[in-house]
Amino acid sequence: MSVYSVAHIIHLFCAIAFVGGVFFETLVLSVVHSKQVSREARREVEKAIARRAVRVMPWIVGGVFLSGLTMAHRYAAILADPFASSFNTQLFLKILLAFSVLVHFLIAVTKMRRDTLTVAWSKYIHRAVLVHMILIVLLAKTMFYVTW
Repeated sequence: MSVYSVAHIIHLFCAIAFVGGVFFETLVLSVVHSKQVSREARREVEKAIARRAVRVMPWIVGGVFLSGLTMAHRYAAILADPFASSFNTQLFLKILLAFSVLVHFLIAVTKMRRDTLTVAWSKYIHRAVLVHMILIVLLAKTMFYVTW
């Protein structure tokens, strides 16, 4: 098995975990912020999720990015001219979105550690990252099938 194959498998598993986590927190756990859940219960759930996320997500994000960088090495020549073909452009956009996700993730972790992550910031980051991740998954598939 090649280094690329191993990186690809690690990338897929980490991406599934990350996208699944963001999807779950954004679309399923949003009910915690409704009036159906008491303030005390909401705070306990948020603290428990934050503790787990701070321990687990850095490893998952690190796995996604290290494996992604390993795979990107194979496409160095393509990335040198990102607008030469539809494949190049879609791969380039996918990588740009991935780095935007990383920036959002780092902002969230920093705000969590400084205890300045508000509900509004959390909602914004989760929604932005979810949209980015949907676009990344879409590009990951269309770059092999959509040409112009």
